[in-house]
Amino acid sequence: MAVVGAGIAGISTATFLAEEGHDVVLLEANQVARQTTGHTTAKVTVAHGLIYDYLINTFGEEKARLYADANNTALDEMATRVDEQNIDCHFTRASAYTYVPSAEKRKKVEKEVDAAQRLGLDASFVTDVPAPVDATAAIRYDGQAHFHPRKYLLSLLNSFEQRGGQVYEDTRVTDIQTGSPHRLQTDSGRVVADDVVVATHYPFYKRLLYSMRTLPGQEHIITANTDGEPPEDLYYSAGSQSHSFRPIPTDDGTMLLVEGRKHPTGLGGDTMDLTRKIESFATSNFPVEEITYRWSAQDYMTMDRVPYIGTISPFSESVYVVTGFSAWGMTHGTVAGLLLADLIGGRENKWEQLYDPNRVPPMKSMKRLPKAGTNMIKQFLTGHRNLRDGETAPYLPPGEGKVVKIDGETLGLYRNDEGDWHAVSGTCTYSGCTLTWNAAGESWDCPCDGSRYTVEGAVFDGPAQEDLQRRDVSVRQS
Repeated sequence: MAVVGAGIAGISTATFLAEEGHDVVLLEANQVARQTTGHTTAKVTVAHGLIYDYLINTFGEEKARLYADANNTALDEMATRVDEQNIDCHFTRASAYTYVPSAEKRKKVEKEVDAAQRLGLDASFVTDVPAPVDATAAIRYDGQAHFHPRKYLLSLLNSFEQRGGQVYEDTRVTDIQTGSPHRLQTDSGRVVADDVVVATHYPFYKRLLYSMRTLPGQEHIITANTDGEPPEDLYYSAGSQSHSFRPIPTDDGTMLLVEGRKHPTGLGGDTMDLTRKIESFATSNFPVEEITYRWSAQDYMTMDRVPYIGTISPFSESVYVVTGFSAWGMTHGTVAGLLLADLIGGRENKWEQLYDPNRVPPMKSMKRLPKAGTNMIKQFLTGHRNLRDGETAPYLPPGEGKVVKIDGETLGLYRNDEGDWHAVSGTCTYSGCTLTWNAAGESWDCPCDGSRYTVEGAVFDGPAQEDLQRRDVSVRQS
């Protein structure tokens, strides 16, 4: 069997299958655990914002309980592996707080605590948090964790290879021809497999089944050195301008990680301005000495807030998909491995119906459609905007980029810190949409499908298969 994509979902799935005796090959277009999983905030928790009251009201208590059980099981699975296999990945137990700053939202927290407790989760209501932020109420989950995801996954890969698993990096799968067996076309040759798992963050295969049901979104992240130790637990503020933060243990001390300012891909405006607002939040609440790193993270959201894990379509037996983690991929990536190992092994799994990619969305989730539909239309229009033609490039300071139209061609122009220019096609190679410049992530981003490219045009996220073509243009600044 073949697993496509070597993030936490793909590596977990491949490892669990290999440990059961299956013959598995793992194919990765870039390098293992360096793309989406490599840029995660690495919170291992059942605390997924204010989710459980919503799930009970939308799916009913039985399915909400399954969601809680699946993520709790994944947390325990990861903790057990770290302990029994002595994995050195900074796996640290901590409490997780979801807090609100205003008294008006206190009722939402109270309802969430009641919902979580009804589902059997160890949740409690508190009116104060041990962190220097404004919090009028919070839900606390004890026994959660944070860790170094790459170190954890490299240990799983070691187990995978010891059991005969084969890993191929820099091997992009471009097509799947279903049959008995399936044939996977790669840029290096062909792979034959009885079962296929598409764990590429967003499915490149059967994408039209998912393009109207999943939306790409981004958050921006910084790390900082602080005067003294940062708070030791996990924190997430619920609301439209949410922030989350946690400590990062390193060999040189503990850093603070802060993320926030979520927005649909391509609709964030000036992403460096968003990053500066995150920096302002950090410096206003913590004794920050130095901002050490900045980056952008991306994930896909489903219409009903529950990931898709299972058969990719009703007519594609033995081809499976994993997508739509909505920024909670550490536990759900492990859930995917556990669930798919059962499905491929011919065993029943109580979570199967909840995560079924071919499920009919609950009627109560339809009230989310107007907002999701509005975002989808905005992203579609952004991706198909008509740029005005110009004879010269706009002024760009070093370190900046912009999508422009010159002599009838849409181009992505970037000027590096040395003042040298990079020019690439400004059109997504997958959807044909016009790209946007993400200054915070230093990338060209597609608002239609979430494909992301480096300043030189190389694909590093999303369903795109081909890099952007480089252009040799003579830049005359206006």
